[in-house]
Amino acid sequence: MYIVIVGAGKVGSYLAEILVVEGHDVAVIESNEASARQLEGDLDCLVVHGSGVDRSVLLQAGIAQADLFVAVTQVDEVNLVSAMIATRLGNSPMTVARVRELEHYQAGALQAAEMGLSLLVGPEKSVADQVVGQLSFEGSGEIRPLAGGRLVLLELPLSSDSPLCHEPLGQLSSDFPEPSLIAGVSGKNGLRIPRGDDILSPDERADILTTPENIDEFIILSGKPWHHVRHVLIIGCGAIGFRLARELESQRLFPTIIEIDRSRAEWVSRHLGNSIVLHGDGTDPQLLREQMEEIADAVVVLLEDDEKAVLVGLMAKHLGAKKVVVRCDKLDYAPIAHKMGIDALISPRRALANSILHFIRRGHIATATMLGDHEGEVLELKIPDKPRNKDLIEKPLKDLAFPKDALVGGVVRGEEVFIPDGDSIFQPADTLLVVALLSAIPKVEELVR
Repeated sequence: MYIVIVGAGKVGSYLAEILVVEGHDVAVIESNEASARQLEGDLDCLVVHGSGVDRSVLLQAGIAQADLFVAVTQVDEVNLVSAMIATRLGNSPMTVARVRELEHYQAGALQAAEMGLSLLVGPEKSVADQVVGQLSFEGSGEIRPLAGGRLVLLELPLSSDSPLCHEPLGQLSSDFPEPSLIAGVSGKNGLRIPRGDDILSPDERADILTTPENIDEFIILSGKPWHHVRHVLIIGCGAIGFRLARELESQRLFPTIIEIDRSRAEWVSRHLGNSIVLHGDGTDPQLLREQMEEIADAVVVLLEDDEKAVLVGLMAKHLGAKKVVVRCDKLDYAPIAHKMGIDALISPRRALANSILHFIRRGHIATATMLGDHEGEVLELKIPDKPRNKDLIEKPLKDLAFPKDALVGGVVRGEEVFIPDGDSIFQPADTLLVVALLSAIPKVEELVR
């Protein structure tokens, strides 16, 4: 595909990097000259310095031959206008615009189709839902539902006390609850897909495919302590924090919120029914200590400054928080953050990119869930009734030319959920959960069509 991206900030550059690795032709438009030059040196793509609402700039970026146009600047109005201009200049490209106040557009008169656009995306609801998910269970790590909730992906930090460490996975797998599989491992050398002779190490994180009823057992196996979340302190209440607080209220968990902007704190207080809203600086150790002593056993840090957010999360852990969830787009911080006690890092950038990639791949791929700092994905693919590749439903898995850096981690067949072995033969309408490194994704897509 030929893809034009407007905005080379956190989201735009991240998305461009993913799409280039996957083999797409990418052009990026960036109004800041320094950012444009840096991206030009970092990525093998066309970089155009200029405004995304400038007709000549869009034409220079190749909008006339684009298959997809994505506008992800920090300004909603720029994204919307740029995407609408692109629909007029292009040859019927798919158009995606990021809008921070997504609920306003979807609930009101303005919707994507009425503006001539293909998709409006915003990470706020997705990120808030992820945080609620982290607070709904008793251990460290992250939980993401797959296959309509029939399976889950557990991302669990391991400790030296974990039975998952020190022995080859092939010897441990018989002790796992069924169905389950360790599908990926993240450590200081990045993401890898483990094999039977792989030995996991403390301070690594295991990506586990299993069913929801097995969650508690794997949390025990991680070697990390358990706790019940009863009281939640939210530091920073932008769009994500407000959505989170509203969802927690619906579950009768009434949070305390610290917001540094007085007018925002007053607005949040008026629009929430049962939460306590404090105007103050959540990075102030004394204020944080006072609130920790009062009520909080879980702390959610939603500051937009990644370094400051991680530091506040570490302070909260030091002050006794049993569970700490931090908004952070720099997932390179994850290993040290987890080692020092932060339970989960939630990335709006990753959530937004996930939504856009899901849209790009719609069709035979139902969902695509990122692993690590998007070094790989869990792809949810449905086998067509009449697949182009007949071997897919006629040969056992061991005889299929499956890419080296990919594996089938789970199969949903009607009401049945199972982990396939080498002798498994797939059937039409099966849903496959395929774990793949980025380099293997195009090969997987081609094989399963």
